[in-house]
Amino acid sequence: MKITILIAFIFGVLLFNSCKESLQGDINANLAPETYTVVDTIIRFGDNRLKTKIDIHWWGDDKDGYLSGYEFSLDNKNWEFTQKQDSTFLINIPEGSDTFNFSFYIRSIDNDGVADKTPAYIVFPVKNSPPNVEFVYSKTTPLRKPKATFPVLKFSWQGSDPDGNENLAHYEIFLNDTNNTALIVESVYNSIIIKSQNLIDNIVDCDVFQGTSLKLHDKVLQGLRLNDTNRLFIRSVDIVGETSQFDSSYKIFVIKPTSKILLVNAYSKNIELREDYYVNNLQNIGIVKYEITRINEVIDNIYTELSPDNITQSMIFDLFDYLIWFGKDVGYSMSLAQRTTTNFFNNSGKLFMAVEISSSIDEQAGFLDFTPIDSLVSMPKGVNSFRIERDSILPHLQGWPLLKSSKYIASARPFYQDISSVALYDAKIVKTGTFGKKPWEGKSTVIAKKVFNGNTQFIISSLELHNLNGNNNIDSLFTKIFIDELGLN
Repeated sequence: MKITILIAFIFGVLLFNSCKESLQGDINANLAPETYTVVDTIIRFGDNRLKTKIDIHWWGDDKDGYLSGYEFSLDNKNWEFTQKQDSTFLINIPEGSDTFNFSFYIRSIDNDGVADKTPAYIVFPVKNSPPNVEFVYSKTTPLRKPKATFPVLKFSWQGSDPDGNENLAHYEIFLNDTNNTALIVESVYNSIIIKSQNLIDNIVDCDVFQGTSLKLHDKVLQGLRLNDTNRLFIRSVDIVGETSQFDSSYKIFVIKPTSKILLVNAYSKNIELREDYYVNNLQNIGIVKYEITRINEVIDNIYTELSPDNITQSMIFDLFDYLIWFGKDVGYSMSLAQRTTTNFFNNSGKLFMAVEISSSIDEQAGFLDFTPIDSLVSMPKGVNSFRIERDSILPHLQGWPLLKSSKYIASARPFYQDISSVALYDAKIVKTGTFGKKPWEGKSTVIAKKVFNGNTQFIISSLELHNLNGNNNIDSLFTKIFIDELGLN
């Protein structure tokens, strides 16, 4: 046993001495890494050159260690470190040229900080691509793309560049004539609202409100033709100065307002008949100057006069001092008016609105908040509807005419006026339901006015006025509403 241990010990000593001798010598020097690009040569000429947005891929190898990253350069002098193996470069072509040879250098860095002494090198022959732009329109149904409007117009567009949208510099906008001086709009905007600076001349300059922020441009857009057809032209310009083809908007007739009174026809059926009713009765009391807009007329699935958005429609209403609004669809009229008349009222505008409020409308409908109505009368259990059967519409105030419905009104809805409003008329209403038909004895107000600073600001009727001439005295009602209360002249 002892002999075996001794032999093993001697063998181990000999083995150690032999290993020690084999480790002697100089340490090998660190080898520099190597770097490669996926493609090392690109040959293209003329229009076949690459776009100015380039994706570059690379990789490296270190035979005696590992890579800590890479450095790239565009001039083989100034280097920038990255740990990525690919990147996208948007190439700025020198001004005055649409082609350029883009040089790219890449070198590996190993774990000892040693760089590849022979960086990979590649040249990309690039050519600038012209940008694009086209007008776009709302995607609502029906489409809000008016054929006629007052001198506040909204236009939207979409610009792009094959080399990357970062390459877009600005847009050039012209009104009616591309030989005019261009209005320059920064590429961060994709819409404008133009508004006539005056309503007197036939050809006018326009203020320009940019984007959703409505930033006022420091220059005007020239050449809006009133009482005539207009068209906007646009082209995009990239950072090299190359331009897109022109795109033109649809043609739109711009009406020159000659009155501060606007009739807002919100009917979608019997449009001309209802309009004529107001026109004739206003003329009968001496109001002969007014403008008319049909905000709910649809032809070929396009609103003929409703503005592209509520902000533009609000600016149109701001052109007037008085709105006479009439329609059938209470939800459409009320919700649109609520969103488009704030500035109108803030500028002391006065509104009359007559829309049918039917029995089916929610008594807490949110779109009533801006009106003289606080809430609608709730129908008690078992009541299906409120009706008016050729009966009286009774005035609250002295001097107002006694009215009578000229037809059976199948759906009527009384309401409670808010604290700043005054009831003008109650109706003799019949309730119908499981019990049959009985007189309604609750709140029955159907016309009311809102007073602000001692002046009537808003009169609302939940009944259509053309149904209230059973006593042949509608002229007296028009006189009280439009001359005595609202002060039209």
